[in-house]
Amino acid sequence: MKIKKFLKWFFLILLFIIVSLFFFKIVSYLQKPMRMDLQNIAGFYGEKKNSLDVVQIGGSATFVYWQPLRAFEKAGVASYNYAANTIQPELYKTMIKEILKTQKPKLIVIDARCFQYRDKDQPPQEVSYRNVLTGMPLSLNKIEFIHNNIKKYLGEDQSELSYYFDIIKYHRDLKNEKINDQLKMALNSYHFNDKGFQFQISAEKLSRKEYYTIDKTALSKDTEEILIDLLDYMKTTDCNYLFVVSPYVEYKEHKEVYNYVSDIVESYGYNFLDCNDFEKDMNLNFNTDFYNSTHTNIFGSEKYTDFLLDYMLENYELPDRKAEYKDWVDLLPEWDTLVMETEKATQILVNKENVKDQN
Repeated sequence: MKIKKFLKWFFLILLFIIVSLFFFKIVSYLQKPMRMDLQNIAGFYGEKKNSLDVVQIGGSATFVYWQPLRAFEKAGVASYNYAANTIQPELYKTMIKEILKTQKPKLIVIDARCFQYRDKDQPPQEVSYRNVLTGMPLSLNKIEFIHNNIKKYLGEDQSELSYYFDIIKYHRDLKNEKINDQLKMALNSYHFNDKGFQFQISAEKLSRKEYYTIDKTALSKDTEEILIDLLDYMKTTDCNYLFVVSPYVEYKEHKEVYNYVSDIVESYGYNFLDCNDFEKDMNLNFNTDFYNSTHTNIFGSEKYTDFLLDYMLENYELPDRKAEYKDWVDLLPEWDTLVMETEKATQILVNKENVKDQN
């Protein structure tokens, strides 16, 4: 009788803990600010299991460049941008582990720009980690990243607790927030229809810099160790990988770092593609196709997507899913409307930039 009573109380306590954690998770998501990073990261977990053939990971150099629904409309490639602002390369291994929990992609495309800017222009910072971790469900994988990186790169005074339980960090008024979307995020059922692409209506007239060089600049010890650890882990997975540098106003000192990184990446048998070397193939126009020196606008992202799509189709075996993915096909009319509206609004700004330059 004592054993039965003990088991009864044990299961009641266990049930209480499970229910409490469930409601704690929901309340936590209701406190999170709705922004593009949360959409991109949380939206990945709403994708059907083993439905993605390509996943792109990175920062804004991913989510304002690669258009998943354009690639699907043109070639039936099912892809998603698992990406957030100010990405740091130490997040990549954790992100790939998350991807492989629910997907079996044929190709993971890795934004290589962060290896260049980490040592000088944009070192690790709190926002870099939170942009990804806030939308990532709590798991041993997430806990491992927090434990291994927060104090190491942000300082011993950093509290890890608010990364495990970010309700400590986020407190805000729920008025005018998309509560239904946040509830879905808490249940890993939020669907981001644009598949991680973020529309930008902006334009800036730029000039190309002379960037090409065969010289090399080594990474810092920390950053190189992160790259090697990532590549070693990648070798244990059953997946293809491609490192890319999306087009922007690249400088020689940037290219020197990419030359160094590409040597390491290619020594592991993976392709490294600096798309700045193919601006003529893309027909990129620095008068019309960018919204600042480091990002393309809608016109540039279309050219980049088409170029990278052709490269992937030539170098990797990717199926055409148009006939079987009706839910993706149903997204295309709204997507096409958003593209048309964004192009129209951006063209007005391009015209203004050109007139301003003439004056």
